[in-house]
Amino acid sequence: MVHVEDSAPDHRVRCLRYKEIDHRREVPGGEAKEAIELGKRVLKVNGMKKYYEVRDNSLRALFAGKRIRHVKANEELSFTAREGETVAIVGESGCGKSTFAKVLMGLETSTEGEVRHNGKDISEVAVRDRSAKQISSLQMVFQNPFDTLNPSHSIGGQISRVIKKFGVETDKKKIFDRVMILLDTVKLPRDFYFRKPRQLSGGQKQRIGIARAFAGNPSMVIADEPVSALDVSVAAAVTELLMDIQREHKTTLLFISHDMSVVRYLSDRIVVMYLGHILERGTTEEIFAPPYHPYTEALLSAVPIADPEVTKREIVLEGNLPSAMKPPKGCPFCTRCHRRIGDICDNDPPLEQFVVDRHIIKCHIPLEELRQVLPVITVPGVSERLHVEQMDEH
Repeated sequence: MVHVEDSAPDHRVRCLRYKEIDHRREVPGGEAKEAIELGKRVLKVNGMKKYYEVRDNSLRALFAGKRIRHVKANEELSFTAREGETVAIVGESGCGKSTFAKVLMGLETSTEGEVRHNGKDISEVAVRDRSAKQISSLQMVFQNPFDTLNPSHSIGGQISRVIKKFGVETDKKKIFDRVMILLDTVKLPRDFYFRKPRQLSGGQKQRIGIARAFAGNPSMVIADEPVSALDVSVAAAVTELLMDIQREHKTTLLFISHDMSVVRYLSDRIVVMYLGHILERGTTEEIFAPPYHPYTEALLSAVPIADPEVTKREIVLEGNLPSAMKPPKGCPFCTRCHRRIGDICDNDPPLEQFVVDRHIIKCHIPLEELRQVLPVITVPGVSERLHVEQMDEH
């Protein structure tokens, strides 16, 4: 173990040639993939709300006559997704991302608004009342790969069941052949057909979950934190696999995550949620460059960056996420906002401001001021130039 010169006293490395490493040398990038052409609109969410009733049995509630209270999990959600497009929904735990996924899958029904999939409003149709075609066209990759497979059935049997149930194939030989193709697609050996889930690692189980989701030829796949339970190297491989399959089938991918670094890599558009509200939405390039919503700015500050040449502004949010049973009266982010401008933030809900095209920011701060905000992540010689160009355009 050798001590690293000009470094901290406890910084040591087990290598005699560490001085030969050129940290500034550019690492060869991977093969760039062309963007696929987007098709028709597959999903349209318009003013969707989801409230849960909670009974308050306290004496205070009894005397006030307010025994029923509401948890406002989703509030006025509106966005669209097109064929072949990857839309990421990002935000902290408890912001309502998974609740929206449950409504979309039919595990919950909405309180108000519309959720149109392929032109049909499914917001109030529970999964048990949906047709086999509707169920097969909306599939999900779950967060925890360990609890999503039946431990008593073989891998081949579980994928075959999906193919047969949704009528993709009925002949046993064709079903078997399709399972083999799916195993090839997710880059697993064909003998996994006969294995049980207990014989698979976490990453392998998640690959099987992806194969099962795509087995019914869905038009949309919802991936709810699909790599959060995996280590970094396995998560990268699973993410790349998910993108490749999505591109091949031109499937609409709704990717739910709290990791902005993963989202930047795979998404076409980003929806930023906080306490059930959409605070900002736009293309990936628009979300990662000023003007930002203050909450988006804070999320970008939390992105881990290993490049020593890249600088990043540090923004630490104070306090905890407010209760969805008693949200702030005005802006949902006002209790933690580092750019709060006064009583208007506390008392009045902000209106949507259209930056350009489909880029929308929901904030009281005027766009002219938000455009003055410096980039959170600065790449020498690049970020400054882009910021100046954006200011000149406006």
